[in-house]
Amino acid sequence: MRTQDTQAEQEIRELHEEWFAASARKDLDATMSPIAPGIVSYEHSTPLEYTDIADIREECRQGFEYQGEDFSWTVPDLQILVREDLAVAWGLNRMASKDADGAGVVSWSRGTRVFRRTKDGWRMVHQHVSFPVDAETGIAAMGLTP
Repeated sequence: MRTQDTQAEQEIRELHEEWFAASARKDLDATMSPIAPGIVSYEHSTPLEYTDIADIREECRQGFEYQGEDFSWTVPDLQILVREDLAVAWGLNRMASKDADGAGVVSWSRGTRVFRRTKDGWRMVHQHVSFPVDAETGIAAMGLTP
């Protein structure tokens, strides 16, 4: 059995912390910096698959625009598995902000991200984020909490 690469795991955790901080600032350039060319990303909205960084950037921009004040994104129980130059991170995404009336708004979704170590550091090569779907109605169940 292989042992976990604790240094690489810490690097992935730090990457996420930087990502969370960039998202809170709604800093699109910093948010996009760990994304690799050729990424395949399954986002919350259509289309089913994004492979163009410009399209992912636009999706992020729209997401920041949608979020209210005091926006934060975290993965409270972030799990990370590293094997050599490949890392997988997963957990429930917690997005929080305040609406126009100042009321707190929180949503949860699922997220899995795959990273490859490059000469420039860890880069995300795949992402899958999704909301659960109510089997009876076929509608995203966005009000669920862990």
